[in-house]
Amino acid sequence: MAIIRVKRGSTTPTTSNLAYLGELAFDYSNEVLYARGVSSVIKIGGELEKVYFYQGYSYYHSLSYAFDPDYIYKVHVIASTQGSSLDTSDTYIYYRTSSLSNLPGSYISHHVNTQDTTHDKSSVTNTTAQYIEDSYVSGPTITSGITKVIDFEISPTFKSSYLDTQQWVAYGKSITTLAGQGDGTIKMVDFAHSVYGALAALYINPGMSIGSPDSISVTIYRMKRK
Repeated sequence: MAIIRVKRGSTTPTTSNLAYLGELAFDYSNEVLYARGVSSVIKIGGELEKVYFYQGYSYYHSLSYAFDPDYIYKVHVIASTQGSSLDTSDTYIYYRTSSLSNLPGSYISHHVNTQDTTHDKSSVTNTTAQYIEDSYVSGPTITSGITKVIDFEISPTFKSSYLDTQQWVAYGKSITTLAGQGDGTIKMVDFAHSVYGALAALYINPGMSIGSPDSISVTIYRMKRK
């Protein structure tokens, strides 16, 4: 049987790596196959393409990434802290430019929890800190730590034309519970952020800075919009 070899490497290829239309490359670290298109490199198979990943011991994460209006993005955050300390802080996100200037915008959150029947809404306009009202609620004695899972999409919008991207809208859900207990309470938040400007960076702070070790994982996927 004939053997066909394609270019291979440990990262996502770019157009500078693939000179010819239709040329293939294999990212063996993530086990993904790519092909050179007319103006970009295209993932073969599946809708979502992982374009960014970080995990480490920190209570926040700051990243730079050029968000392209030809794509819709999915951001997945897992943040945890170990121990019995109680922290009641909310998550906040700065949407930033390439020079790390914070973009102005507005947010709204609707949150419920397993401790009562209250449905609360919080919202602010014209602010640079976009909050998610997902602080831990009272419950059983904490023995293992608090954890949050935050999942949201970021979509471009248009003004005068399809090339005029001035506003970005993020919408998603956050779950706050305990890190290693079967009796953990749950807080669930639906949220939306609307920010104005050229989006090229994120600062994500899950609000759980209560000592070491605090851990955070951030993964960004994208899906071709057109």
